[in-house]
This record gives sequence, structure tokens and C-alpha cells, in this order.
Amino acid sequence: MSLLAQDERIAQRVGAIALLVIAASIAFVVFFLDHLELGTPTRIRVYFHHSAGLREKAPLVVAGVAIGEIESIDTVPHGGTNPLGGDVGSVATVAIDDGEAWKVSRKAEVFVSSRGMLSEKYLEVAPPPGDPGPAVSDGAELLAADPPSLDTVLQRTWTNMATYRLFVEQVRPELDLLRGEIEILRAHLAPLPDVGPAFDDGSQTVDLATAIRDESLGGQLGLDRLAAMIGRAQTTLTQTRAMLDLLSPRSAELSAQLTRVSGRLAAQDAPAQLDAVLSRIRVAIDKVDPLLATVADLTGRLARGEGSMGRLMNDPEFPEDAKELGKILKRRPWRIIVKPIN
Repeated sequence: MSLLAQDERIAQRVGAIALLVIAASIAFVVFFLDHLELGTPTRIRVYFHHSAGLREKAPLVVAGVAIGEIESIDTVPHGGTNPLGGDVGSVATVAIDDGEAWKVSRKAEVFVSSRGMLSEKYLEVAPPPGDPGPAVSDGAELLAADPPSLDTVLQRTWTNMATYRLFVEQVRPELDLLRGEIEILRAHLAPLPDVGPAFDDGSQTVDLATAIRDESLGGQLGLDRLAAMIGRAQTTLTQTRAMLDLLSPRSAELSAQLTRVSGRLAAQDAPAQLDAVLSRIRVAIDKVDPLLATVADLTGRLARGEGSMGRLMNDPEFPEDAKELGKILKRRPWRIIVKPIN
């Protein structure tokens, strides 16, 4: 066998061995490298109500540095004792690289994040406010914050729209009835521009009442004099009532004396007439006394500015306000009631 033939065989064997080594390397990288663990990782379980597109092999990031990855994501059924409180959700088994578990606190805030709207999701850990507490250990369970998923937002929007449509359908009869009542009210309010003269008359009434108070009664001084006069009249009536009380027994004594002096028939006539006169005086006093009390109360209320009329009479701006309101109702009533439909 020549030396050249031997060199060709050696070259073929070396090439075959090289191809086998390359194929083995590729197979190792594809099938075994991901499962090769350098050191002992710390595995924790992170629970989600909504995982928001998080996938296996997604990195676990702390302060922008990946310190682990998600090994698997499983569904959590309803019930059981877990951070979800028995709700349905999902749980991710996260493997933290050896020597990196101290960066994740048991009170840490875990959430799904991404570098952009279309970027792959990853799991991020943020330190808790205050004392972080101890670090996680193998088998620890954490609850992740619910991500703002676009699907969740759209679903809630659709639910709100359906609820609003149901509400509109339920209140439609009452709404139609309300519109009908508004139309009826609008028809009744149509002649309201004619109310202006009534307000003018009202302002004239207030002017007249003010003139009576200031001119006819003499203003506040006249009201004080009228109150004093009413007080004196009440005092006079009280004295008259007292005198009548004194005259009643004396009239009885007079009747007895007349009976003894002039005889039974004459004595009965004069005292009876006197008693009748006294009775009529008492009735008149009883009628005048409440009237004086009413007038005194009315005068006092006017002097103090109480009641609607007293307040209107003591308000110097009300006549001008009433006139201005009357002008508005005559010229632009829609500023107060409703604007007319063109």
C-alpha cells in the first residue's frame, strides 16, 4: 500500500472523528446545556393571579442583572393553602443561581416586567419598603403583583359597556317618562315671561309698605310711639277691669239697699241694668284686649325686622332686586327658567 493511500485514510478518519465531535457538541448544547447545573440553585415558587404572558426560561432580574430563570409554570386549582388564598391562578418555579439568593427578600415585591411593549416578559424583584427581613430559602413561596394585562383591560372595558347597556335598557321607560314630564313642564312654563308685571306690582307693594312705615307711621320713632300708646291702652284696660271687679260687689250692696228702701220691684230694675252695663263693658274689654296684643306683637316684629314683610321693609336693596328680576323675566326669561328651543 502506498503512503498516499494511507494519508487519505487517515484524513477520512480524522474528518469523521471531527464531525462526530461537532455533532456531539451540538447535541450537548441543545439537549443538555440548559439542564446542566453549576452549583446548587435555590428554588422558590412564585404565585400569580395572572401571569401576563410570562414563559418558561424567562430570567429573574434584580437591579438589572439576571440571577436565575423560570424553570416551569403550572396551573393552580381552586382551594388549597397557598398565597393565592384558594383562588385559581398559576405558579412559577424559579431557580436562583447559587450564591444569589441573598438578593431576594421574603418581603420582596415580585412582578412581571419587560423592556418594551413587544419585548419578552421577565420576572423582576424589587426590595420592599422598610426592613427587608431574611432572604428566601429553598422552597419559599411568594405572591407576585398582578400585571396590567391588556387583555384584562379590554375584558373589563367590555364588561363595563355591557353593564352600562343593561342599565340604559332598564331606565329607558323612566327616562322616556321624564322627557314627557319635561315637555309638559315646558308647555306650562311658556307663559312665564308675562310674570314680569307681577314682580313690578310686588316691588310697588314693597315701596308702598316702606312709605307707610316711614311716612304714615313716622319711621322707627313712630313705631316706638305706637308701641308706647298700645302699652298705655293695655294699662288702662287693666285698670278698668280692676275697677269693674270692685264695682261688682258694690252693685250687689246697692241692690240690697234699694230693695229695702224703694221696694222689691224698683230695687230689682236698677241693679239689673247696672249689672248689664258692667257685663257689656267687660265683653268690650275682652274683645279689645286681644286686638291690642296682636297689634303690639305686629309692631314689635316690624320694629325688629322679623317676618317676610319686616325683612323686605328693612332691606334697602330688595326693591331694586325685584325690579331687576322683573326685567330679566320680561326680556330674557331663559336665564332663570329654560332657554327656548330654536
